[in-house]
Formats: sequence, structure tokens, C-alpha cells
Amino acid sequence: MLYDVIIVGYGPVGAALANILGNQGLSVVVIERMAGIFDKPRAINIDHEVMRILQTVGLADAVDAICTPHTGTEFRGLDHRLIKLFAPPKQPYPLGWTPNLMFIQPEFEPILRTGVSRFDNVNVMLSHDAVGFEQNETEVRLSVAGAENGVVQELRGRYLVACDGAASPIRKRLNIAQESLEFDEWWTVVDAWLKPEAEVPRTTTQFCLPSGPTTYVVGPRNLRRWELKILPHEDRGAYDDQATIKRRLAPFVDPEHIDIWRSATYRFHALLAQHWRKGRIFLAGDAAHQMPPFLAQGLCSGIRDAGNLGWKLGAVLSRGAHPDLLDSYEIERKPHMRRLVATTKQLGEIIGELDMKKARRRDETLAEELATGATPTLRQKFIPDLAHGLIALDAGGAVWAGSGELFVQPSVTDDQGLVRRLDDVLGSGFAIVTSDDIAQTWLDESGGEIWPALFGIRVVVRTGLPPGLSRDGILEVSETGTLFQNWAARFGSCAIIVRPDRYVYGVATSAPQLAAMVASIGAAVRR
Repeated sequence: MLYDVIIVGYGPVGAALANILGNQGLSVVVIERMAGIFDKPRAINIDHEVMRILQTVGLADAVDAICTPHTGTEFRGLDHRLIKLFAPPKQPYPLGWTPNLMFIQPEFEPILRTGVSRFDNVNVMLSHDAVGFEQNETEVRLSVAGAENGVVQELRGRYLVACDGAASPIRKRLNIAQESLEFDEWWTVVDAWLKPEAEVPRTTTQFCLPSGPTTYVVGPRNLRRWELKILPHEDRGAYDDQATIKRRLAPFVDPEHIDIWRSATYRFHALLAQHWRKGRIFLAGDAAHQMPPFLAQGLCSGIRDAGNLGWKLGAVLSRGAHPDLLDSYEIERKPHMRRLVATTKQLGEIIGELDMKKARRRDETLAEELATGATPTLRQKFIPDLAHGLIALDAGGAVWAGSGELFVQPSVTDDQGLVRRLDDVLGSGFAIVTSDDIAQTWLDESGGEIWPALFGIRVVVRTGLPPGLSRDGILEVSETGTLFQNWAARFGSCAIIVRPDRYVYGVATSAPQLAAMVASIGAAVRR
């Protein structure tokens, strides 16, 4: 059998991608060397973009049910001084979901795998290891060995996606080097359950102390996490001893008032694969990028990879898009990750400063920036938009206003009286969204021929008025609140072209602009 896509690795990124591809009707096989889900926590935070991606495959509500909202993060310097803050966002939430959520990974992964089990077109092979591959201009051939019997069999796929982790054997076999962004530190991560008598902060706190930089994370229920920087004079092996861990935890919690679930020592890296694609093989998740956890974006970034690559594979394999569309995966995701990893590295340098004089100067500078409002206090402000790839550019090559942003998602009422999230109305293709009927008339005859080939939908989002009857292929909905109205007000009367992954391709403020943008998308996607 020739599969559309082979996925190697069935962690959260591989499972998310299997759901995305399976939901589009593609034939998929997933290879995983482990027999089951790793039963200890690793990632602990997801964000609203992850939830929006999971919404597209019908899993967001189930995930939401096991999560608790993140209550913000305080950065405390010397003398417990507040020097930086990530405040919890206020409603309305721009993407329709709580912007930051805390979860327990062994509870999260079964939801993803249950989702995959819905699709007869997705085959999962646990306890199998990828032992070799070759590719040509039309397919990839992957050799897999069963862990129990050692029997080797060959799988064939049009494309292969390596979601096989930071050590990625596939990346290594492809001889893809990694670029270092020069962050390399050893930290021990401790997850523990609070006993009733435990006294700990109510808010996630970065203790930016030269004597022992420490991260404290408020997890779901009574789960708490501490991340302890191993100091230059310390022996990493000593952190295999619970006595050492308890000694480091003692300034922050009475070690007798917690039950340690697990502890593990990690090397925190800032790395980017130099190439994310070689022929018909793609890298995603930790195989493509690694970052310290200080912005809690490692898992989120991997699922963004799955969302970006997933819709493009579907477009190429089942909707007639040109294969060159797949080149935009690395073009878009790699610069985004470079900026995000660099930001995370900067936070790590703030938290982990070991020089007392530099720490005092840090505290003075950051406290002043916080007091004057010179630094953002919303975590989402540090997540970059798209700046390259399939987005509208002006005549000078600069990003068009609004392009590359994530489109907002209000709750809307459709013409049948049903209250829905806007993405559920937009469907799985491109969309032209306007606030009035007039901007919808800008789609001229040539654009009207291109648009159906992009599986595009047209939607009018009214504010303060009930939806009219949908007609001429144009849906009408009425938003609850003013989230969309406020977002679009920057541009006046406009037509917003939204990509399948809910990034804005471009915002047209006239009929000629809309025609040019639709033609440009058609050329890029359909060739």
C-alpha cells in the first residue's frame, strides 16, 4: 500500500498531525517505538493557538475539560522584588479559548490518541522502530522493525514527517545539522503533589536568584513543578539523589509537605535544524527545534508545526494544490521559531543570571520598565506573527498590514439561530470575511473563478444585527460582543482573506486589492 503520509513518532506532535491528516481523509501510518504513552509529565502548558488547532479536529473541548487556566507569572529578583510580569489576559479572548492552560501530559495524550482512533484511514503501529529509509522523486520507503519479533517490513508513503524527538534519528540520517542559538544549561525538573499543609505561592514564579535560579509552576489541581538550575560548581549526578533535590527546594517549600512524582535532569538547548525538509521528508516538533521552557512554548510550537504542515499536505494530496506549496512550511515556521527561541533564551538569561552585580543592574532596569509600561505584560505579545511565506506583501516586499496575524475567533450566531465558534463556520479552506455586504461584491469575475478552486468560503460577520439569510454562496453570522468589529476597525471597510490555519493572508481595502490578493493566492497554491 502507498500511504499519503508516514509519521514517525507518536508523541503529542505526531498524534496531532495524525488527527489533522486523518480528518482530511488522507491515508496515514504512524510508527512509534514505545508500546504506550510515557506516564510522567513533561510539557505542562498549552496555549490558545494549540486549542484552536485541536478545535479543527473536534478535540478542543475534551482537552479543555482537563485543563486549568494559567494564573500569570511573576519574575522576582533580589529581595523578592517584582521585576517582570506576565499577567493573565482578560476576556474576550482573541482566539476564543483561554490563552494559557495548564495540563498533565499523561492525561492529554490519550485524548489525542482517542481522536486518531476515529479514523479508519489512519494506521498506528506501536512497538515498531524506524530502522532505515530511502526516497525518490515520487515516494519514501521506510523500513520498520517490530520490537517484539524483530521482523522488518517496508512501508511506502508519498511523504514522511519525522516527529521523532530532539535526538531525531531521521534528522541525523539525513545529515541535517543543527544551528545553536548559544544557550546550553543543565536544569533539574521536579514534579510534586502538594500535601494539604504545603505553603507555596499561588502564582507561577521565576525566582531570579544568583544563589540558585528556580522556576516554580502552578499546575492543575495540586500538581506543582520546580525547575532548578544546576550551578557551575555542582555535580549533575548529585541531583539523582533526593537529598540534593530537597536541599534545593527547601527555600521555596517544605520538602516534607510534598510528594515528589518524578525528577529528571535536562540539558536546556536553543537549537534550530538548518533544514526542515529534504526531498519528501519533513521535520516537525523537537526534531526541528529545541528551546528552554521559560516561555512554555516547546509543545505549542510542535503543534503549530503540525497545524501549518497538515493543511498544506492536505491541500497538495487531496485538493489539487501544487507541491511547491509545501516549501512554505519551512519558509514560515523557521523564522517564526528563530524569533521565539531567541526570546525564550533572553528570558532564560534574565532568570539564570549568576553574577550578583549584574543581577542588581538587571533588577533596576526591568523594574523601571515594568513600572513605566515599557515592557509588555501579556505573554501572547512575545509570540511572533508570520513574516514570510504565504502572506500578502506590498509592492516593496514588506508585509501588508494585518498579514501574518492570527485571525480572531468570536462566538457567532448563524442564520439558523445556532451559537458557534467562528472557525466552525469557516470550515477547512480559505475564507473571505467582511463586516458588510459591500466588500463581498469586490470579488470580481476572475476572482470568482479562482476562489472555488481554493475551496474558499465567503462570510459576512455582522455586529449588533441579527444575521440575514445566507445567499449566493455567502454566509451571514452575527457576532456576540465586538471582538471581530474591533479587530477589523483598524482597516475600515475591508475584506479579510483567512488561511485554513487561521492566519491572515491579507486585508484588502478595495476591489483591486482583493482581486490582486486572490490572484496571488491562486498562483501560489494552484500554479
